[in-house]
Amino acid sequence: MIGNDGQKPMPWIAFKTMTIIMGIRKKFRNIEEEVCLCGIKINDHVLDFGCGIGFNTIPAAQKVGDSGKVYALDINPQAIKIINKKIVRFNLRNVEPILSDCKTNLPDESIDIVYLHNTFPLLKDKKGVFNEIYRVLKTRGKLSYMSRKLSYLAGNRSSEGIPATDRELTEYLNSTYKCIKEEKGHLIFEKLNK
Repeated sequence: MIGNDGQKPMPWIAFKTMTIIMGIRKKFRNIEEEVCLCGIKINDHVLDFGCGIGFNTIPAAQKVGDSGKVYALDINPQAIKIINKKIVRFNLRNVEPILSDCKTNLPDESIDIVYLHNTFPLLKDKKGVFNEIYRVLKTRGKLSYMSRKLSYLAGNRSSEGIPATDRELTEYLNSTYKCIKEEKGHLIFEKLNK
């Protein structure tokens, strides 16, 4: 699949390598705790943007319960195939995979939380992605951002506390979001009123 912006899925070997690396990282992190940093609760509707193999998708689906919903979006068909297998394995009825570059086809202001973890640096059409996130996220909804870049982990930050390598991120969020929490390499933003 090639997106409208020319975005292509990761080559198979890169995807497999990323899967192995993420599996190793998972052993040293508490994913369930990370998913909860933005205040996820029963009934929430969540968009896991760039879901990969579902590290956030599965714990989020378990947190929102049967009355909530998790949309797992990725451009890579292999990722969606893995998500579908996990849906069956964990008997989840509240996860909907979306194979897409950035268009979700979700209704305006229908999402409580968006996870954008380890995805931003890979995006080709960052502006298009943030326009789509803004469109689907409810006012006062949360955007959970994380990027495990070496410069971030080394403490290379701007005066605002944002990773210096991700200053581009703040350009897209400017006056439409407010950073309400920074914890364990995660930035939690709240969508402001229009």
